[in-house]
Amino acid sequence: MTNRTKIAEFIAFCIEAYAKDNGMSGADVCALFARYGALEYLERGYGVLHTMGEVWLIAELKDYLAKKGAKVPR
Repeated sequence: MTNRTKIAEFIAFCIEAYAKDNGMSGADVCALFARYGALEYLERGYGVLHTMGEVWLIAELKDYLAKKGAKVPR
């Protein structure tokens, strides 16, 4: 498996986990992440972020999005 594939799978996992946690569709989360740069953040930070647990990742994404000005559920 290539590194690009691993990163893509990780980003897909994050989108689905965030969607499930917040009662959103995957498409809505993808649009939210794209609008606020979270997709790039996940790609750039893959080396560290992919080692973290799901609960921590969701909290991290909420913090990231809030700092970027998105209205996120707490």
